[in-house]
Amino acid sequence: MYKFPYAGLSAGAKYGITIGAGLPGLFLLVCLSIYARKKINDRALIQQRHHVSDFPTTIALQPPRFAMGLDKLTIDSYPMTVLGESKRLPKPSDSTCAICLSEYQPNDTLRTVPECNHYFHSNCIDEWLKLNATCPICRNFPEGSLDRAAPPLSSSSSSTSLFSS
Repeated sequence: MYKFPYAGLSAGAKYGITIGAGLPGLFLLVCLSIYARKKINDRALIQQRHHVSDFPTTIALQPPRFAMGLDKLTIDSYPMTVLGESKRLPKPSDSTCAICLSEYQPNDTLRTVPECNHYFHSNCIDEWLKLNATCPICRNFPEGSLDRAAPPLSSSSSSTSLFSS
């Protein structure tokens, strides 16, 4: 006759063994289910990435939509001011050139960006405007720089493939 292994133990001992073995077993089961769920989600993400990468990669080459710099004739048309001994400007907060970060001195030649009336040393702003068509402080486009901007591409223009043969 088969004898139950815990037949001689008290009820409290039987509960202790059940809880002692059951809680770690339950914890292990929860951990395994979390691990399995993570693996399934990771596998699904990998499959999604493969589906996205099946499409060919193309890059549409477009010219920049902003002017790169201004020509000398346009720059020379901006007003110039020779600073007097009082060093007064229409905007009192404009006492420093935002390009070279030097304070204006008497007899400095300043140039004004017409659209925003910001002042700069003439040689500083001349060099800046040769490379950039915007005011260094407010980034507004001065008059005459927008017509140099490249026109947007039409929808009928062809795109160039990165991996064309």
